Amino acid sequence: MANIALLLIFLPVLTAIVIYVLQPRRSHEIALVMQAVLTVFAVVYALHFQADFSETLIVIGGWEERIGISLLNDRLSLPFVFMSLFLWWMVLIYTYDEHDSSPTFLFFLLFLQGVFMGVLQTNDLFNLFVFLELMTIIVTVLIAFRKIGSSIRAGIYYLLINTAGVLAFLIGVILLYYSFGTLNIAAIGGEMAGHGDYRVIQLSFVLMMTGATVKAALFPLFSWLPKAHGAAPSPISALLSGIIVKAGIYMFIRLNDMFAPAGIEYETFFLIVGLATGFVGAVFAVLQTNIKELLAYSTLAQLGIILVGLVVMDGYSGGLLHVLNHALFKALLFLGAGLIVVVYRTKELAKIRGVAKSMPVTTVMMFIGMLSIAGAPLTNGYVSKSFITGALEGEPLLYYAVFLINVGSVAGFVKLSAIFFGEKKLSYPFSHIHKVLPLVLIAGACMAFGLFHVPLAETLLDVDLAHVSRFTLGGLLEFLVMVAFGALFVRFVLSRGFRTLARVGKFRLAFETANYLLVIYLAVLGVYFVLL
Repeated sequence: MANIALLLIFLPVLTAIVIYVLQPRRSHEIALVMQAVLTVFAVVYALHFQADFSETLIVIGGWEERIGISLLNDRLSLPFVFMSLFLWWMVLIYTYDEHDSSPTFLFFLLFLQGVFMGVLQTNDLFNLFVFLELMTIIVTVLIAFRKIGSSIRAGIYYLLINTAGVLAFLIGVILLYYSFGTLNIAAIGGEMAGHGDYRVIQLSFVLMMTGATVKAALFPLFSWLPKAHGAAPSPISALLSGIIVKAGIYMFIRLNDMFAPAGIEYETFFLIVGLATGFVGAVFAVLQTNIKELLAYSTLAQLGIILVGLVVMDGYSGGLLHVLNHALFKALLFLGAGLIVVVYRTKELAKIRGVAKSMPVTTVMMFIGMLSIAGAPLTNGYVSKSFITGALEGEPLLYYAVFLINVGSVAGFVKLSAIFFGEKKLSYPFSHIHKVLPLVLIAGACMAFGLFHVPLAETLLDVDLAHVSRFTLGGLLEFLVMVAFGALFVRFVLSRGFRTLARVGKFRLAFETANYLLVIYLAVLGVYFVLL
């Protein structure tokens, strides 16, 4: 049964190779059948091991665990596995037409799924590096898949910045191997407390966390994210924002668990990083005029809240819950935005009006996504944000800082909502109904996680949310206050057309500046964790 972990990696990869080599006419149907088989395997695997995850360990080739390639699943990896399966289902359904389902596109899409499954399940650091590097290359190809100037530039930008981060991670891995003589994550964690060379451990932590920060697009190493999300095809943007960027969050958790016995106190530093990420994302989101770039920067705001939830709560519970919820509503918003862009043939918000009358079903689904990301009661976003802010009640500065990030996020979606009003200008062809179905399914999942959060959180994350209500009058009042502040800002500040704000919204980091920031960030980490 444990060998199913291998199938979760290699079945998508082998299917991708078969589709690319044979170029069958029914490539998309083959991919959907594979996804169904993969889902069945994952469900059987999870049900079999739900009582004892220690039995999920598999060492490939019969080698000793300390030196062999091994895979391991637990309550952290499996929720990511199932969330990725769900989102790949949605993207495969969404792209079910002649243009998007070319064998080449499916090859990279399915190969990426297998590689991502490897990131989630690997139990040794070198193979984590290999999977991260493969993921970087494949995502680069998918960003630039349409072969237009902006997408190619964004792809190269993503490739170079993320490769630098992965190389920093690799140097940290080399230092750990030099110190411990193994790459096994569990073995290193078990020996961390008694190891004498603490400086090497601190330096490896700095280097590997730099790699995780780049992958997670945290401040100040986020510059690749709006470029990549804005230029990539919409289904790829949905995967990037919904699940791929979470690889960095997943690394953050795994690495902190591994280094925990060494006593490295990371909370204060990364709490500051989380707040900075949230503020930057919220401010830049509300200043964007491009629908996909607005959604991209709002991802930064939510990543900031996720990092706060990871740092301030025991067992990373608040952050993990918001990771799963964000994967849903952000994928919903990017897929919905993709439909709007296809119909209106523009990404500029000012040129899009009357969506509610032109695309009524898409409009309803988009509003569910916007209410969810804004934290409206009865939605999944309300549950996870309430869970996080509830843990901050004794920390008023942190509470109001997160509140301000939420206000900025809400203001961005108040601005976005203008596209739905106005007279009907275009219509959406019924022949594209397969693109609407994923929106309905994801929106349904957002509402289900909001209404039935207690059993779902207990099943997926082993987190007790019985004390978190799906609806309170105080929560509704707080949400309405945020909407009011957001509307006032859009009405009396943005609508005035202040040139300074417009220039801030158009600001983009040059590649050279991004490299300088990477070096500065690495130096700051080094001073904070090694020298102080």
